[in-house]
Amino acid sequence: MAEFINRDAFLKQQRTWYCDNCSRRKNTRGEFVYEIGEGMCRACDIGTMLDAVEDYPAADVRPVRLGKLEKYGAAIRCSECGFDTQSWNVNFCPNCGAQMIGGDEDV
Repeated sequence: MAEFINRDAFLKQQRTWYCDNCSRRKNTRGEFVYEIGEGMCRACDIGTMLDAVEDYPAADVRPVRLGKLEKYGAAIRCSECGFDTQSWNVNFCPNCGAQMIGGDEDV
């Protein structure tokens, strides 16, 4: 099964760890410099990789909402959005799309 990450959170974390404290990252004109002498320092090598991650195409995914069926008086409702009805005969909420993963045993 494929796994997905939050690209912005990943890039922010990596830049904080490797790039923010690197005094050699910018030249005197404030431009980013990746090459130091004959090669790249470790932080600049990571910076090049992060630039590649930034440009890599994103996957088309949507978050999965998980809910539970809850008793609410005579009705049954979704724990995520509160949509209620007298009975449910599907495994997802018809209002918000949350997948029902359990809930009250008597529902």
